[in-house]
Amino acid sequence: MKTMPSSVAIVGDSPFLWVMRFDAEGAATLVADHDSAQLDSDADGYFWVHLNVADLRYRDWVAGRRQMPAEARALLIDQDSHQRLDADEQALWGVIADYGRDLEREEDVLRPLRVVVTERCIVTARRYAVESTAAIRQSALDGQRLRAPLDLFEALVTRSLVSMDTGLEKLLARFNKIEDRVLDDEAHDDRRDLGALRRQTIRLRRELADGQRVFSRAAFSPRVSPPAHATLRRLTQRFDSLQQELQAVEERARLLQDEIVSNLTAETNRQLYVLTILGTLLMPPTLVSGIFGMNTKNLFFADNEQGTLYAAALCLASAAAAFFALMWIRRRDS
Repeated sequence: MKTMPSSVAIVGDSPFLWVMRFDAEGAATLVADHDSAQLDSDADGYFWVHLNVADLRYRDWVAGRRQMPAEARALLIDQDSHQRLDADEQALWGVIADYGRDLEREEDVLRPLRVVVTERCIVTARRYAVESTAAIRQSALDGQRLRAPLDLFEALVTRSLVSMDTGLEKLLARFNKIEDRVLDDEAHDDRRDLGALRRQTIRLRRELADGQRVFSRAAFSPRVSPPAHATLRRLTQRFDSLQQELQAVEERARLLQDEIVSNLTAETNRQLYVLTILGTLLMPPTLVSGIFGMNTKNLFFADNEQGTLYAAALCLASAAAAFFALMWIRRRDS
């Protein structure tokens, strides 16, 4: 088998994104020319095969992996993207969620990653680039030792959870900005921004809840081998911890939304109060001006040269009377 430096990956007309060999000590090297016979060999160490499911030729390679359980081969070919995890005494297979990557930039969307773990090989397959595989690949080439396929699987899931935790921290930072504006003296309508953040939080919670469920169920499956059981228990605890943090964020978001609605309601009540006062003060002058605007005989001050001033004085007097009446009512109620 020919290996190449760590800076080179399999490129060209191939469904293999990369093939990586780990020796008995867990050191990684990229394989330049994949060979099915070599991948099935009994040499020390194991292989990591990363497939591009957009290239349908990968199905022929998967179909030839007779050392994999039939259910695991079917999962690699299946198009279902829901999270799931299953295992027997020899293998572990499932679909996990991870943040996507757009070239060198992380995306704010979760993508499915298919994983099959056996004693001699770990196979990952994706349609869209994901963050965890790129990060673990680089870490392995930089010297991180992953002595067994289960160690690599745990590193992939852990990296995915770290990305989710980072995404949660970004959401928290945006929540803090909204909270600072809400606590200002002036009322701010941040319901749209908060609604967008809550939608992102809900989507993340769904993925975490699904992951927590499938990992917890697999951890207690009697078909799982003891090493896989220990790995799944550790990952389940990580899911539980992140799920609790996310629940706290959701509760904080609900309280923040209630605070925003309360502030807006108080501001609306203040505006209605001002409008009510103005309407009450203007009603008596409107009545007076309406009376003097009637085209009838014997109208007050119709023949008086100072009639307009008298009418204006009556308007002011009626407004003042309404004002003092409101003050008296308010003082009596208090």
